[in-house]
Amino acid sequence: MSDRSGAICRLAPPRFVGYAVPVSAFVQRNATPRVAELLGSFRVVLLGGARQTGKTTLVRELLDLPGQAWFSFDDEAVLARAADDPVGFVDALPRPAAVDEFQRAGRGFLLAVKQAADRDRARGQLLLTGSTNYLADKGLSETLAGRAGRLLLWPLSVGERLGVRETFLDLLFEPVAWPGRFEVLPRAELVGALLEGGYPEIVTEGLAGRRRRNWFEAYVHDVVSREALRPIAEVRLEAELRKLLRLLAARTGQELVVAGVAGDAEIGRETVSNYVTLLEALHLVVLLPAWSTNITNRAKRRPKVVVVDSGLAADLCGLGEQAFALTADGTAAGALFETFVITEVLKQATWSERSVDLSHFRDRDGAEVDLIVEDRRSGEVAGLEIKLTSTPTARHAKHLAMLRDRLGSRFTTGLVVHSGSQTLPLGDRIWAVPVSALWRSDS
Repeated sequence: MSDRSGAICRLAPPRFVGYAVPVSAFVQRNATPRVAELLGSFRVVLLGGARQTGKTTLVRELLDLPGQAWFSFDDEAVLARAADDPVGFVDALPRPAAVDEFQRAGRGFLLAVKQAADRDRARGQLLLTGSTNYLADKGLSETLAGRAGRLLLWPLSVGERLGVRETFLDLLFEPVAWPGRFEVLPRAELVGALLEGGYPEIVTEGLAGRRRRNWFEAYVHDVVSREALRPIAEVRLEAELRKLLRLLAARTGQELVVAGVAGDAEIGRETVSNYVTLLEALHLVVLLPAWSTNITNRAKRRPKVVVVDSGLAADLCGLGEQAFALTADGTAAGALFETFVITEVLKQATWSERSVDLSHFRDRDGAEVDLIVEDRRSGEVAGLEIKLTSTPTARHAKHLAMLRDRLGSRFTTGLVVHSGSQTLPLGDRIWAVPVSALWRSDS
């Protein structure tokens, strides 16, 4: 591994094609220490994330709870008890206890949790896991503020599949960390990684071809058809919601223009906005806000929509290896590559030593930077341009240079993340680095 003086960072590239790991391996999540830290700091911990990302397995492994301390609201009988008498249900829970799919019990259950946490200030009492962002429910005004710690569990990162804790974000703001060399990920394996994605079952079972397509189809159907999620938005037709998800997948990595999506979907703009809210609450898409030095301007500019998993995005768009062929136009492949890089950084943000905000930049003149990373404490800014090219040049870094010149010393690092093998200086505080730099592990 490289040190911070620029020595060689060697990391054997993963074998993604047909890649499989032991079923138990994915429970060793890089977020596990963070969950343990939150349990020691808060009375209640909320662990969110999409379905099938391994939340239940992580909690069982972390807490080692007996069966009588584990409850799931997917069990209709348990849900009915909690809904009928939420205060009595919460009071009767052992401490500690875990409750899965907690959002299904609604506002009454959360109020009961709040009341119990106010009476007893002991840390680590309850761990609540859910596949829907309960804050998106317009009827839930109580947020457990000051009582609960929150963490989002994503699909597997590359480092988790390799058994390492990535330090890309930890080192991003340190310019001396980047003049190194990184192992090359062959293009065929990169394509395999983009198409496979990181859902644990697909990875651990090595699903490919028709089996993988069947899994994604069943997954999307299961997530969007769950009746308990309907209060989050006025969802009229499952077919409309699935259609909108496909349209967003076709736009992954792009600014979200609601009017354009509404026109293609042939549904109203307000309905589209409701559906996007629901898909974000279901952790199927994430919206990256626009970045500006002016907070008011940030709120006025369009967010960028990103599907949470490149494999899911590829499946929704019907993309395969042909999208990366030399004869293809490269647009879809570039969007998948950008989605892959952005989601890898989002995953690392849940366990990084740095607290960061992620956004994108675009000004009125058309200058844009794919990903802005801002340190919440210091205000330092780093930028990433994401290019599916094996030949990075200074042209790819021109908007990073523009941002650097505008921000001065506040701008620490600019990286052009590419699919080639070279690490190159492209200007003051700007480098081109191969995608394998994302899963560097300097320890």
